[in-house]
Amino acid sequence: MLSVIICAKEPAQTTLLAKLIQLWADQRALSVQVLSYPNVENFLSSCAEHPFGDILLLDIRLAQTNNIELARKIRLNNRQVQIILCADRPGPTGARDGVGALYYLIRPIQDIKLFQLLDRAALNLHRTPKAVLLPLNGRPVRIPTADILYAEACSHNVRLHLSHGEESMRMRMSDLEELLDGGFYRCHRSYIVSLEHIGQLSRTAVLLDNGQQIPLARGAYDGLKQAITQAQ
Repeated sequence: MLSVIICAKEPAQTTLLAKLIQLWADQRALSVQVLSYPNVENFLSSCAEHPFGDILLLDIRLAQTNNIELARKIRLNNRQVQIILCADRPGPTGARDGVGALYYLIRPIQDIKLFQLLDRAALNLHRTPKAVLLPLNGRPVRIPTADILYAEACSHNVRLHLSHGEESMRMRMSDLEELLDGGFYRCHRSYIVSLEHIGQLSRTAVLLDNGQQIPLARGAYDGLKQAITQAQ
């Protein structure tokens, strides 16, 4: 699911953008979640606590700083987010400033132009190696999902087993399961496994491609087998 955030003061503009984003997603058979914020401060505060969002549409009239500085603040918490600035005229692209590309949606808003920018943003997200932001050592850290072998519940913590070691974090398994989305499967009450790293499957256990073995809950075999098939 794509997460698209609208940061605009005028309710009419927010409503229009949300309607067009949903139309764009429907035409491409995409699942999309649209969130909105009335000002930059609320968005930055929320993002600092819980980094999220794949695409951000920001009305530049809300900004109290220049476009490049604003993009830099946003990408302190989310390097992957695609930024589309709603503006009266084009501005700096950000390509030479170390903040990644900035796209401009020039007012009045045209659906064709918006769809083109959303297509470009979605393509860039597809090209970027998938990663998830997780609270490690008291701060959000971006972990490539390809590095995650499996997650294990340990009391009130979750132990993340990675291709290069282990990390522990305070989080509920249900919250982690939601963050990981596709490519992973809850094979047991205490385990979430990466479909990419499954080597063999039996009725009672999952053998990973590195030789490790984790339990498979009773009744989970058929669902996991189907998930593996769909992921191929």
